[in-house]
Amino acid sequence: MKAVIFGTTLIGIMGVSIVSPALPDIQRALNLNEFQVGLLITFFTLPGIFFAPLMGFLADRYGRGLILSISLVTFGLSGFACAFANFETMLILRFVQGVGGSALTSLAVTLIGDIYSGAERVKMLGYNASVLSVGLSIYPLLGGFLAGFDWRLPFVASLASIPIGILALRFKQGRVGGSFKLEFNGDIVVAYLLGFSVFLFTYGVFYFQIPLMLESRFGATSIVRGFVQSSTLILTALVASKLNFFVKRFGTYGTVSLGFASYGFSLLTIPLSSSIFTATLFTMIYGFGHGTVLPALQNLLVERTGVENRATVMTIYNSMIRIGQTLGPIVASLTGYLAFTLSSLLSFALSVFVLLSKVIYGCGSPDRT
Repeated sequence: MKAVIFGTTLIGIMGVSIVSPALPDIQRALNLNEFQVGLLITFFTLPGIFFAPLMGFLADRYGRGLILSISLVTFGLSGFACAFANFETMLILRFVQGVGGSALTSLAVTLIGDIYSGAERVKMLGYNASVLSVGLSIYPLLGGFLAGFDWRLPFVASLASIPIGILALRFKQGRVGGSFKLEFNGDIVVAYLLGFSVFLFTYGVFYFQIPLMLESRFGATSIVRGFVQSSTLILTALVASKLNFFVKRFGTYGTVSLGFASYGFSLLTIPLSSSIFTATLFTMIYGFGHGTVLPALQNLLVERTGVENRATVMTIYNSMIRIGQTLGPIVASLTGYLAFTLSSLLSFALSVFVLLSKVIYGCGSPDRT
C-alpha cells in the first residue's frame, strides 16, 4: 500500500506544478491572453473547495479504494484529453480533472490513518510529507523539460495516475460510515484554522511575494528564484522525514508551535536580507517550519478522528487549505511588502495559540485508530 499512498500524494500535487512551466507555451500555441491562461489554473483548483468534502464522504460511505481509484482514473483521463482539446474544451476538462484530484492528498493521509497507528503512523505521515515536498520541487523542472519538447507533454504525464488507480482497488476496505455525521472536536477545529492560515501566507508570501522581492531587490533570474524555493522544499522534505523525532520530544502540539515560531522568524527576517545567500538561509527556515507543521497537523487530525468519518474530516481540511491558497495571493497583492510583517505576527501569535490549545484541547484525547 505504500506505493499507492505515496503515488497518490505525488499525483495529487501534479495538476498545477507540472503544467505551470508550460503556460507560456500554451498561451502562444492557443493564442490566449493572460487572463485566459490563468483560467487553466483556476478551473483546476476551484473544484477542490467544494468537491473534496463530497469525495471524503463517499470514501467514508463506500470505501477508500473504490473512490480513490475513480478519482485517479478521472484525473488521468481528463488530464490526458487536455493535450488534444481546444481552449474551451480544455477548461471543462481541467474542471473535471480538478474534481478527480480534489481529495487525492487527503485520501492518501486517510489511508495512513487507517493502516498505521502510533509511532508508525507518525513516521509514515512524515515520509508522506517528504514525498510531497520532493514532488513540489521536482515537478516544475520536469514540466519545463517536457514542455521544451511539446506543450502537450505535461498533460500527457497525467496518465501516470491510472496504474496507481488500478492498484488502489487492492485496498479492500468496504463501507465504513453509514450516514453523513460530521465529527468535530477542539483538535479538529484548531487544525482547520492552522491549515487555512499556513496556506494563506504560504501562497501569499512564499509563492507570490518572495519571488517578486528576489527579482526587485537582487535582480534574481527565474533560475535563481526557482533554486531558492526548491532548496526550501528539499529542507522541508528532510525535516518532515524526521517528524517522529520532534513529536516524541515535543508532542504534536509542541511540534506545531515550534513550526509556527519558525515561520514567524523566517517571515520577519527575509525582507531584511542583504544578499541572495542570506535570503536563501532565511527562506530555508520557512522550510523547517513547513516540515514540522504540515505532517504534524495531519497526525493531529487522523489521531483525533474516528475511522468512520476520517476521510470526510481530512477532505474538509483540504478545502480549508484550498481557501487559504485562493485568498493568499489576493491579500498579499493588496498589502505588498507589509504581508511579510503581518504574516510574521500572525505566525508568532498562532505559535502561542497552539500552546494554549494544547492545554484546552490536547489533553485526554485518545488515539482513535
